Amino acid sequence: MEIVIGLLLSSLSLYCDFTDAECLVISPARLVVKYGDPASAKCTSDQPKQLGWEATHGGTGLTDKKVKFLNWSVDSVTDWNIKPTCHTEAGQCQKQLDITVYKLPDSVSMTGPSGPMVEGKEYEFKCLIQKVAPGNSLNVSFYKASAIGRKTKTLLYAPDVPRQTTKEPISGEYPLLWSPSRGDDGAQENWDPNLLLKWNQSPSTSPCTVSPSVSLLLDW
Repeated sequence: MEIVIGLLLSSLSLYCDFTDAECLVISPARLVVKYGDPASAKCTSDQPKQLGWEATHGGTGLTDKKVKFLNWSVDSVTDWNIKPTCHTEAGQCQKQLDITVYKLPDSVSMTGPSGPMVEGKEYEFKCLIQKVAPGNSLNVSFYKASAIGRKTKTLLYAPDVPRQTTKEPISGEYPLLWSPSRGDDGAQENWDPNLLLKWNQSPSTSPCTVSPSVSLLLDW
């Protein structure tokens, strides 16, 4: 009988801990904000509690009275690794805001052969992207477009771009070795950098900037 009672008490304790851990809800569930822009979120409790926000910017102490919600807000997000966390007294219950801080690149440039190319010969193109964030969400691709700018054929999508762990701005140079064919005369070689950012409940592809291009002229 003592063993049964012990098991029941343990189960009850686990249930209470789980319930308390789920007592806070943050809305929006995910937040994507441009570096330097304002940001805000709302923390809600299922029962009135003393609430507080812990953060490098916009943090608050515990409320004097028990409340069911507490807002967090900043006029300008300037911390790439900001982790606003809503909590109750003594941290018995806490929940962190899922926030992504992004920055469009300072510049995106592309270089390639300066003169006409020869069919079947391999050429190197290079693209340089300056200071884009977060580094761990950057994906890049090269593609060939017609003379009027219509996307016609993907030449290279580079999912193997080294994954970054930093959320701070990064710069990088990305090469492409490519051999043109006769049908490529007059086309354009484009560079397309994208930030894959979580927006609400699904990933969102946000173009960093207008893709620069190099016109392809062939000799044969």
